[in-house]
Amino acid sequence: MNKYVRWAIRLIGPALLVLFLWRSDFSQLAAGFSRIQIVPLLLSLLLFFPFVAIKAWRWNALMAELGMHPPTLRFSMALYMIGLYLGGTTPGQSGDFIKAWYLRERGEALAPALFSIVLDRLFDFLIMALLALLALVAFLDILPKSAQIATIAFAVVVFLTTPSLMARGPREWLFARVLPITPQRLRAPLERWREQFSQLSLRPGPAAKLLLASVTSAASTMLRIYLLFLALQLGNVPLLAIISSTALIAILQALPISFSGIGVRDAILIAVLARYGYTAELALILSALFLLLNIEHMLIGFLVSLRYPLGAQPDASLSGEPREPAASG
Repeated sequence: MNKYVRWAIRLIGPALLVLFLWRSDFSQLAAGFSRIQIVPLLLSLLLFFPFVAIKAWRWNALMAELGMHPPTLRFSMALYMIGLYLGGTTPGQSGDFIKAWYLRERGEALAPALFSIVLDRLFDFLIMALLALLALVAFLDILPKSAQIATIAFAVVVFLTTPSLMARGPREWLFARVLPITPQRLRAPLERWREQFSQLSLRPGPAAKLLLASVTSAASTMLRIYLLFLALQLGNVPLLAIISSTALIAILQALPISFSGIGVRDAILIAVLARYGYTAELALILSALFLLLNIEHMLIGFLVSLRYPLGAQPDASLSGEPREPAASG
């Protein structure tokens, strides 16, 4: 795809936001900001650190299942914050994969490092996809057909992909059918990946631990978002609507059509809040509070990236026992 076309697609979200602002009453926007309660907002911001700790712990568990040597929880948290910073500044959160290059500097092979990040994201999407299906039930009358189709398609892909990658049987079945039809120059890397992932199997114990961590992570996210609704005094919105709309936003803003969910998030919140009698201006302010959380992620992640720049010698007290750099990725 032409790079100009890709950039044009990524500007869909910002263009939507400009449209919403152009249609807004700026006096109502100003009045809406005066509704914000500081205490719930600050609590939501402070929950960032438990949120990251849960995600880093799950990522370490995934790395262990892949036969890697996970860093300390503190260092994994630092890498996660850096990933949130770069993910928030890139379309589709692609910058999050920088964590794999940090792990390679510690001696891990690049392929399983990347794979651990893919699986980590899939576990998030697995929970969010389940919750987003609630949005199709709760908001069937207000969601456009395109959003319904995108949500269902995304959920199906995640539900099929996650167990297929985690379980040895389906993964080996897939490799056995793909390798014979793979061009010769790509066959060797695929064989190497097959060998590197051979230890990974969807055993009940680790799978339950990962799912528990994913549910806890999703719960911490929902609590932070619920506090934003409280901060804006949107008491008429039921908890089910908050959970399902947040999950829908999490899925749709991962598409490479925006930056940090700008525009996409606003469109969903405007439609949802209108159902409960709130104005589009309040929805835009709520979306700005969502964005504030993203800015917090990016700001803290940026500061952490200055402490741990890529290419610098890892701090042995935080990164565990780094090995010699892997010969292959």
